[in-house]
Order: sequence, then structure tokens, then C-alpha cells
Amino acid sequence: MADSKRLLTKLTLIPFEMVINAIPFFHREKVIWELSKEQRMLLQDEWKRIKRRNGEVKINLHSNSKELVQKIRADTKRFNKNNVTRTAAYLTFYNKHPEITWSFLAHMVSRNAGYFMSDLKGEFLPHILEETFLIKLYDMLEKGNSMIFEDAYPQLLLYEESKKRGISLFHLSSNFKISPFIEGVWEVYIRREDQSFLLPVAQIINEQSHIEKSLVQTEEYKELLNSFTYRLQEWLRLSQILFPTWPLKHSIGRNMNHFKDLDERISLGQNLYATLFQPQFVKKIHSFANTFPHTGSRCDYDDDSFTAFNTSLEKFPKEKLSFFKVKNNTKIYSPFLLDVWKYSFNGPYLGSNWFEDEEFVLEKMKLLNKPSPLTWMTYWSGLHKIESVFLFNRYYKLLKKNRNL
Repeated sequence: MADSKRLLTKLTLIPFEMVINAIPFFHREKVIWELSKEQRMLLQDEWKRIKRRNGEVKINLHSNSKELVQKIRADTKRFNKNNVTRTAAYLTFYNKHPEITWSFLAHMVSRNAGYFMSDLKGEFLPHILEETFLIKLYDMLEKGNSMIFEDAYPQLLLYEESKKRGISLFHLSSNFKISPFIEGVWEVYIRREDQSFLLPVAQIINEQSHIEKSLVQTEEYKELLNSFTYRLQEWLRLSQILFPTWPLKHSIGRNMNHFKDLDERISLGQNLYATLFQPQFVKKIHSFANTFPHTGSRCDYDDDSFTAFNTSLEKFPKEKLSFFKVKNNTKIYSPFLLDVWKYSFNGPYLGSNWFEDEEFVLEKMKLLNKPSPLTWMTYWSGLHKIESVFLFNRYYKLLKKNRNL
């Protein structure tokens, strides 16, 4: 009887996930905001000015500007130590400057990157995917997380100092290899006090374009993203981005697919932003972020279902999931990130010189939103899918071992 109930759980939830994930295909993507003609002209004028300035003879920095550049470099290096320090730095900045909404999106996405990195050493994945693949995938996630921070955090600190002094300091952008694209956007934002979606939309485009050339399109990671194993992890829904709220069944988020496609990543970022900053959710998610410091373990948001300590000594694998909860006296192992990954990426960093096609970015300067599946249901059905593959794999190995005895 127990076996039939377990089978019913899997046979119900896994197909159910496929139905739920199909729902968004029947909804059109809505454009919430797009670039106005005035903003377009302002940006083009700024980009021309920056291009002319960059072509001129460089003049040595004044002593106070030199000190600021050195301080920003030092602070960026200090907080770009690992995923945990980066994620905390984004939240600290947002708490001080809530008008820069992208920094909270960056915090929540970086949190999810940490959860995914920890999953690679957690309960299921080491028994499903090859160790070499898991290490390469961690390398890619860690490198991308670090590269984005190295590019974005100096922008945030330049803004903070500009706000303090009452004058734009983004003429110092080239000292941090910041793209002329986002420099121009910051100038428009500061001088016009443009409180529309211009800045966060541009930041999403900038950071995804930044890692496109230096990470995603490199031969090493192109091979990884085209591999069968990577497609398997996409099918398993391993890289879902979750924004926890209480009660947890009301959490929101998005599935991340087609990571190798720049357009898809930009569209995902825009949809994540629109999802996160819904008035009925954002304060609750912000409260969660401030209450529970990021560790990389999923017990940060659900310590009823997850544990950061691997205490399992069972010789034979046991099912732990029961519909939308774990079975009595069981928890899923989700380790603290820094306990299982001892190394991080700290450079070298290439310049953000991706900005070549002006028309491409002007076309992308809009905020999109599309209804997403019921996140908590797809999250748990995804866990059941992973556990099913895990159990099948473990039982197959045990059966094969017993036959060889």
C-alpha cells in the first residue's frame, strides 16, 4: 500500500508540472514600459559624448578622484570574495539606496545562484550527474556571479558617492572598465532624476551582455551548455529562481531555461524584475532577505524541509518527499555553500567592451512581463522529478552490484 501511494505521488506531480509549465504559452508577454523618444535622444547624445571623450588624450586624475577610484577598487575586491559576500553586499546597498531597485534583484538572483551551487554538492545531484560536469557547472556559475559583481558594484559605489556629493562622478567609469552603454544610462538617470524603469532595464541588459562575450561564448562553456548533461539538468528544473515569502506556498519565481541565449537571459531578467517588484510581494521578500542572512543552504528559507548537515547513514536510498512536504523525521541535505566549495573566482576580469550595436540595445530597452506557473507547485514537482531520477539511479546501481556478486 505504501509503495502504491509513493508511486501515485510521482505519477501525479511530474505530469502535473508539465501541464502547469505549459500555461504561460497561452499568455502573451506584456510590455509594461518602453523607451520614450526623449529618453532615446538623451541616451544617444550621452553615448556620443562618451565616445568623443574616450577618444581624447587621457588626463591624470586629481588626487581626490584617484583616492576614490582606489577606495572603490578596494571595496569591490573585499566584497567580491565569494557568492556569500557578494550577495550580502547587494542587499546592504539596497537597504541604503532603495531607489536603485536592480540591487535588490541582484541580491535575490545571487541568492539563488548560491542555492544552485550548494545543490551541486547536496542530497541528489552528486548521485545523478558526473563529478566533472558538476565542477564545470560550479565554475561557470561562480565565474559569472563574480564577473557581474566586478562590473556592477563599482557602478553602485560611484552612484553612492555621486549622491553624497550632489554631482555625477560617472566620468570615472573607464577606470573600472564599465561599458559606455551603462555609463550613459547612469548620466541620464542622475541628471534627469528619471525614476522610470530605464535604469533597472538597462542594468539587466548590461550585465547579461557583459558575461555573454567573456563567459557564455567561450569555447569551454559553449561545450558545457551544449552537452547532454546540461540539457538534463534543465529538464530536471534545477535552476528555478525562487523568491521566498511566508507562507512558503505563496512564494514566487521563474524557471531559468536556455541560459546560452542572450535574448532569453535578458527576457528572464526583465520578467524576474517585474515579478519581484509586485507591490503585494516585494516587502515580504525584502523582510525575508533581511531576516535570514544568505548561506547558500536552502534551509535559509525552509528549515522544515532542508538541513545543512548531512547526517544520513542509510545504506539504501529512501524516498524523502511526500507531495508538498518531506516525510516525517526526514530532511533534504542542502549544505552551507562555503562548507562544500572552498575556492572562488577572483579574476582576472576583462573589460566590459560589448557595446557595439546601438540599435540592438535600444530595441531591448523595454520591460516585459508574462504570467509564470504556480511557483511553489512547480518547485515541489521539480524536487520529485529529481528524487525519482536519484532513486532510480541508486537502485539500478544496487541491483547491478548484487548481480555481480
